[in-house]
Amino acid sequence: MYMKRLASVLLVLCSVSAFAKAPPAKAPDREVWITLGSDALEHVNAAFANAGHAAPSMRGQTADVTALRVRESQLNLISRMMHEKLNRCGGFIYHDTEAAALTALDPSVAAKAAKATAVTYSLDNASTVNALQAGVQELAIRWVIDHLSSYATRYYTSTTGVASANWLKGHWESLVPPARSDVTVELFNHASWAQPSVILTITGTTLSEEVVVLGGHLDSTSNGSTAPGADDDASGIATLTEVIRVAMLQNYRPERTVKFMAYAAEEVGLRGSSAIATKYAADAVDVVGVLQLDMTNYNLRSNIDVALVSDRTNAAQNTFVTNLIDTYQPELEWTTTTCGYACSDHASWTSAGFAASMPFEAPLSASNPYIHTVNDTLHNSGGDARHALKFAKLAAAYVAELAKGGVTIDETPPEVAITAPAAGSTVAGVTTVTASATDASGVNRVEFFVDGELKATDTTAPYAFDWDTAAVPNGSHIVTARAVDLVGVAATSAGVSVTVSNATSTAGFDSVLRAPRCASASNACDSGTLLNGRGGFVGPEVNAPNTIKNSCRDGLSGAHLVDQSNERIVVSTLDGTNFAPGKLVRVDATVFAYNKLNDKLDLFYAADANNPVWQLITTMPVPSKGLHTLSATYTLPEGDAAQAVRAVFRNRGSTAPCVEGNYNDHDDLIFAAQPSALLR
Repeated sequence: MYMKRLASVLLVLCSVSAFAKAPPAKAPDREVWITLGSDALEHVNAAFANAGHAAPSMRGQTADVTALRVRESQLNLISRMMHEKLNRCGGFIYHDTEAAALTALDPSVAAKAAKATAVTYSLDNASTVNALQAGVQELAIRWVIDHLSSYATRYYTSTTGVASANWLKGHWESLVPPARSDVTVELFNHASWAQPSVILTITGTTLSEEVVVLGGHLDSTSNGSTAPGADDDASGIATLTEVIRVAMLQNYRPERTVKFMAYAAEEVGLRGSSAIATKYAADAVDVVGVLQLDMTNYNLRSNIDVALVSDRTNAAQNTFVTNLIDTYQPELEWTTTTCGYACSDHASWTSAGFAASMPFEAPLSASNPYIHTVNDTLHNSGGDARHALKFAKLAAAYVAELAKGGVTIDETPPEVAITAPAAGSTVAGVTTVTASATDASGVNRVEFFVDGELKATDTTAPYAFDWDTAAVPNGSHIVTARAVDLVGVAATSAGVSVTVSNATSTAGFDSVLRAPRCASASNACDSGTLLNGRGGFVGPEVNAPNTIKNSCRDGLSGAHLVDQSNERIVVSTLDGTNFAPGKLVRVDATVFAYNKLNDKLDLFYAADANNPVWQLITTMPVPSKGLHTLSATYTLPEGDAAQAVRAVFRNRGSTAPCVEGNYNDHDDLIFAAQPSALLR
C-alpha cells in the first residue's frame, strides 16, 4: 500500500526520468578558493601534474590547513583524488573569496562559541524513542536508495541533479499529513549552481526558537560517466527520509524545531551545507545540535556497526550520541574514527560554530571502496538497507532525546486472514497462498509463515506468495499470515491447516536453509531448474548462491552457458529404495565447462544439512567445453534426517568446499534420509 502510494507520487513529481542518461553540465571555469588539510597538498599537486595542470596557487598555510586558488572545473578532480588517496568524501571546503579562505586558516574560527543555547543532554524520553524506532522499516529505506541511485548522476550542475532535488521535495511533501500545518518543505536555492538543497521543518511546540538539524548530502560526484551514489549519499538521505516518514505517521510533535536537510554540492567543497550553516550563523539561528548522515549502508568489511567521527566534531554531543547507542541499541558495536579535514557536511556546521556529530557506517579504513565510481550501487552494499536501518533508529533516538516531544499513534492492530488455500485442502507443487489485510494507518507488509517459519513477505495488495510445497515433507502443515501496519503494530491470522501430498522428487527451495530441498522421503532428489546459471548476474541463478545458509558465494563474472556454471544435481539410490544410511547413492552433476584444462568439479557430502561438515567424494575433470553430466557414487552415512551434497565447479584453485573465484559456482542439494535411529 505504502509502495503503491510512493509509486504514484513518483509518477506525478518526476519531470525528468530518473533513468535518463543526462551528463553533468560543465562547471564554469572561474577562479575559486578552497581550504584542505595540509596533509593532502602533495596528493593534490600530484593529481594536477598527472592531469596536465599547473600546480594550484597556495594562498596561505598553517600546520593543519592550506588555502589554495584553483579553477572551478578542477574541483571534481580534487574530490576524486581525496577519495582515492586519503579515503575522504569531499575533503575540502569551497570559499567564495580569498579572504574567506584565509579566515578559515585561523583555528579559533572553528572553535569559537556559537550563538546557540547550551543544552543539557539527557535520556528521559524513552517512550518516544521506542515508538519511533519500532516504526522504521528497511524496505522503505531501500526503496528511496533505489530511486535516488537510478538517476544517471546527481551532480550539482546536472539536470538530473536538479530533478533529484525536486523529486525529494515532492516525496517529503507527500509524507506530511494535510493537518500538519507545523511542517513545511522548501528548496534552498543557491545562486552559483543549479541544484538546490531541500529542507523539511517541523516547528517546535514549546522551544521553537531552538533548532535541531539532521542532514545528509543529495548530490553525487561525477567523472563524466554514470554516478549512482547509492551509498554516497543516497543512503544518508534515505535514512533521514525514513525518520521523517515514521515521525509523520506517529504524529510526532517535538518541543524544539527539527530541520531535516538534503544538501546540494557536497562533493565539490561542502558548498550547500556551508551556505546554509553560514547563513544560520549570520542570522543567529539558535542551532543546538547537528547530526550528519553521510554513508550509512555499507558494512561488508567490518564488524563495527557505527564509527563516530571524532575530529572536527563536538566532543560533548559525541558522548550524547554514544550514550544513545548504549541505551537504545545496546546490540550495536561502536568505535571512533577520524576522517580528516572537511570530510563531510558536519565540518560546515563546526566551522560556523555549532555542535555537530557524524556517525559513520564503518571505521574509515573499512569504508565503501566503490564510492565515487559507477559501482556505488545498492547491490555492492549487500542489496538491502539493513545497515542503514541501524542509523535510522539512531537518528530517531537523536531527534526524540534532543528535540524531545512525543507521539500519538494508532495502536489498533491490523485485521489479517488467510484467504487461500482453504482449510482442510490438499495441495501439491507450487501453491499460491493469499491473504487479506487492512488497517486504519495502512499496511506496511504481510509476512507468510508455514509451520511458524517465515517463507515470504509481500508489501502490496493483493498479498500473496507462491509456496513450493516440495520443500516440506508430505503431511499436515499450518499456514499463517502476519500483517504489520505503517507504525509497526502487528497482528497474526488464525492458522489454516492443509495437507501436502507430493509424488515428485523434484526439489523446492528451502527459504530457511537457503538451498534446494526434497523434504519427503524418496529414492531420488532432483534440483530441476533451480540451479541454472551462477550467482545473481550469470543467468541469473534463482535464489543464488543456493548454498546452505548462504555459506559460500559464487563468482559474478561471465555469461550463462558461455562461462562456467553448475546447472543441475540429481541424487538417487542405486537399488531404487528410499535414502537410508548404508545405501549406495549416485550423484549426477550437470555443469557447463569453459576450459577442459582448468575446470574441475569437486563433489562433497554432509551427514547433517543443518550443521554441514563437508566430506570430499571425488574431484573430476571435464572432457571438453560445453554441457556435461559427471557422476560419482558414495555410501550414505548415518546422520540427520536431512543430508546434503555440494557441487563446487571451479576454474583453477584447490579442492575445498568453498573456493573464491570470479568463475566458480557452488550449489547444494538437500534430501530426506531415514534417520539411523529409526533403523534400530
